Amino acid sequence: MDVGAPAPRLPAPAAPKVRRSPRWIALGVVALCLGALGAFFLYNQASEAREVVAVRSTVYRGTTLTADDLTVVRVGNTAGIRTVPATELAGLVGQQATVDLMQGTLLAPGAVARTVLPETGHSVVGVKLAAGRAPTGFLQPSSPVRLIALPPSGAQPDYRDDYSGLSIDATVLSLTPTADRQSVVVDLDVASAQAGAAAALAATDRLVLVRDPER
Repeated sequence: MDVGAPAPRLPAPAAPKVRRSPRWIALGVVALCLGALGAFFLYNQASEAREVVAVRSTVYRGTTLTADDLTVVRVGNTAGIRTVPATELAGLVGQQATVDLMQGTLLAPGAVARTVLPETGHSVVGVKLAAGRAPTGFLQPSSPVRLIALPPSGAQPDYRDDYSGLSIDATVLSLTPTADRQSVVVDLDVASAQAGAAAALAATDRLVLVRDPER
């Protein structure tokens, strides 16, 4: 053997054939499309996100707002829903709710104002009702109620006066039990034309309060 002769070249191994499955190719294309859509959605949300005022705890109509009642949240596209920018939060404290504000909702423009009650044509009347004269378990701010006139204590069955049978529509603004829990003081929103009658009947202990269904 000639040790100086070059070694014979071995044939290069054949490259393995890669089998491409159409199924996996299709899945890859779908995954890429979904990824692109997701990225676009996240970018769109991030570009449209803004901070607005939300209601942290329920506030009833006529109640003065405190700093604990409101908060700031970040939202994306609200699809035309009107909101209050977070920059206005500080100025809302100390104002009054013009409507009931439910916990967890976004604050709408006009839902808060500097002076709400009493509105034009209405008056606020405070009445003190003894136990049994008001369904306290069913009352809360904004509850629709009626004040019903009673005859004076000790009056005859056929007694009649200007207040006999009088019924006054009202809305509860607030209620506070007395220290002895034997009566409750209720602030009511009534039409100004009936405020005098309501006050006179309250002063003579001739009122009973009836809770009505929501209007």
